[in-house]
Amino acid sequence: MTLPAALLYRSLACLSLLAAAASGCDRPGRAVGTAPAPPGASSAPARGGAEQAAGGATAAAPAADGGATAPAADAAPPAAGAAALAAQIAPLRAQGPFVELALEGFPSAVVSVPIGATSRRPVLIASHGNYDRPEWQCQVWRGIAGDGAFILCPRGVARSDSPSASDVRFTYESNARLEQEIDAGLAALRARFPEHVDPGSVLYTGFSLGAIMGSAIAARRAALFPRLVLVEGGHDKWTPATAKAFAEGGGQRVLFVCAQAGCGAAASAAAARLEKAGVLTRVVRGKEAGHRYDGPVAEETQRALGWILEGDLRWLGDGG
Repeated sequence: MTLPAALLYRSLACLSLLAAAASGCDRPGRAVGTAPAPPGASSAPARGGAEQAAGGATAAAPAADGGATAPAADAAPPAAGAAALAAQIAPLRAQGPFVELALEGFPSAVVSVPIGATSRRPVLIASHGNYDRPEWQCQVWRGIAGDGAFILCPRGVARSDSPSASDVRFTYESNARLEQEIDAGLAALRARFPEHVDPGSVLYTGFSLGAIMGSAIAARRAALFPRLVLVEGGHDKWTPATAKAFAEGGGQRVLFVCAQAGCGAAASAAAARLEKAGVLTRVVRGKEAGHRYDGPVAEETQRALGWILEGDLRWLGDGG
């Protein structure tokens, strides 16, 4: 495993040994091969303002998104019992590290899979920004979090102004619609890998528009998404009311990652509101790198990943 929290893993190896003692679509995913490297910030049209406007229109209030409602059982499924955890699970097999996963009612998602895993592995949601691609998010997040977890990257809808038919870019219509797409993705993932997907809480990560919409989703689904990594976005949505709702619903930690001065100031203000509500926060401010999530921003995210995962033994990987 290449998780940056390797030191944490080794220090918690004893805890892992103690712990060891102690649903979607039924079509299999197909390999999509190695995802292409994400473009630099300069290679995509300048769309920061439009993206913020889109996010503001769709994610300003958790209940104002067009009638979509969260499932009746918002709480994450209970953790598997000790006997189930101890059961022998055959190593996970896949045609490659990235598979395409068919969803019911939505375009296919891309998933980074923990090939060879012999235990249930946690799930990380990686939501992209406007004019972006799920393949790029999955590739970058596999580099950040390693190969020991499922990384589910929802696609969203195609943009009509994509560069070409062979280079289609995507966006998300609203935070409610993205929430439904994530639910469909989790159901399909559990159906595709029933023995290997951990049924518990999910780590939500989002870049820019994905971060903006994720803040609204998590505020009403904190039991399922108690920990968040928000990269270059999602700050203004943390009002005192949404911060309180997140905390009372089970929200635990929020990591803000910024590569621009304006993002850092907004993130610090949001962190203060969340801390006042009882949520642990951290703001990581890297060097000025523009509005991006790869390169130096990914490196800063990787260095801080141990903090967001702290205390969650599921991320120790097979064998501790």
